[in-house]
Amino acid sequence: MDVVIVAESPTPDEPTRDIYFEVKKRGLGVRYVPLQRLSVKIYNGATVVETRRGPLSASVVVIRGLGYVIDSNVLMRRISTLRILEQSGAVAINPVDALVNCRNKLETIYTLSKHGIPVPPTVVTEDLYYGYMAAKEMGKVVLKPIQGSRGFGAMLFEDPEQAFQVMRTLLIARNPLYIQKYVEKPNRDIRIIVIDGRAIGCMYRVSSGWKTNIAQGAVGVACTLTPELEELAVKATDAMGLVYSGVDIGEGREGYAVFEVNASPDWRGFKQATGINPAVHLAEYIQRVVKK
Repeated sequence: MDVVIVAESPTPDEPTRDIYFEVKKRGLGVRYVPLQRLSVKIYNGATVVETRRGPLSASVVVIRGLGYVIDSNVLMRRISTLRILEQSGAVAINPVDALVNCRNKLETIYTLSKHGIPVPPTVVTEDLYYGYMAAKEMGKVVLKPIQGSRGFGAMLFEDPEQAFQVMRTLLIARNPLYIQKYVEKPNRDIRIIVIDGRAIGCMYRVSSGWKTNIAQGAVGVACTLTPELEELAVKATDAMGLVYSGVDIGEGREGYAVFEVNASPDWRGFKQATGINPAVHLAEYIQRVVKK
């Protein structure tokens, strides 16, 4: 098998199907396997990753996420399983450690900042008083889950006293506080898809509210990809160690700010807005990897 695509869903979503069919068009052997069907067997000093059909062997493993809401034990098992597969010689797209880092918003924002990429002022803590004082200092803040996507669970506060009550509840439930200064921007942000060191296109995600996720009702509109935006998106992708990504950028009063770097971007809205299918570009990259 040349290529194995893995994800949590028993049925592949649209971007995963796009990748599957584009890879197949190029004459490569390709198979989809749900993450739950991957097992590790360690016998007599040998380790294999297999399914019910036997050992899994592939030149490339395309990892379309690790799962959304899952127990930490499940997450650790999946990470270890994919690392073993990667260390057996398969090229992971995206690399396992890069996927894990992008899943962690603290790790992401730290890495981007370390590489000189503009990000919103951010505080991450389990200290209620520290978080409360940070909210007072920042003024208008967004509280986010440290893991999450599509804007789920993100909350906007202008009153630090209201933020305090929510932060207190989060800490009682043993959730850390991820507090970010709200970036005043138009009713949109910019999503750029980067593949193999090149931005292939961008769109505005236009919303009537402050959340600009397509999953929250925002509408994708094609935009012009400027050299400055491309450089910023490619730099952010490289900083996170990714082959491909969806980079979310806000147009703040003081310039651009990178909000997120998505290691398994959903591109349905992007396809509709731009007419560009990222799977075509990704399959071309995969084909080059397999032929090496």
